[in-house]
Amino acid sequence: MGTRAQFFIGDPQDIQGRVWLGTVGWDGYPDGDMAPLADCSTEQRFREVLNDIVSKRRDYCDPNTNDFPFPWKDDLFLTDCTYAFRDGAVYFNYFHSRPMPMAEYLGMTEEQLEAYREGGDFLPRNVLAPLNVGAPPGPDSIMFITESR
Repeated sequence: MGTRAQFFIGDPQDIQGRVWLGTVGWDGYPDGDMAPLADCSTEQRFREVLNDIVSKRRDYCDPNTNDFPFPWKDDLFLTDCTYAFRDGAVYFNYFHSRPMPMAEYLGMTEEQLEAYREGGDFLPRNVLAPLNVGAPPGPDSIMFITESR
């Protein structure tokens, strides 16, 4: 199953002020391909590193050519991982959990990670996903496999 991720400049909850940079449908967890984002301290560097990461992927949904690719358009934080550059650092959150600097998240012990993931909802429900009116739907990574007999 894919670990979906989305990327923003600004607070993803700020519908008017955020800038959506796209999504990926697979391997969006912070200690894999996304790890280099943790060291970004400027918006420009965040954009450069993110562009380098997604340029090597086939599952990237570019907001300039596609709409938000996942079916939960009325609850943005149902996406597994959210990365947002704001306040001079890259913030990370898992589902509705508390956003925290990504570098801090990567430094947590297994026990701390478990407590963080089970800490309950921190972010509100019904934060709308970004939509590009008129753009074709993006590539969705949800697959249904059936067997015919």
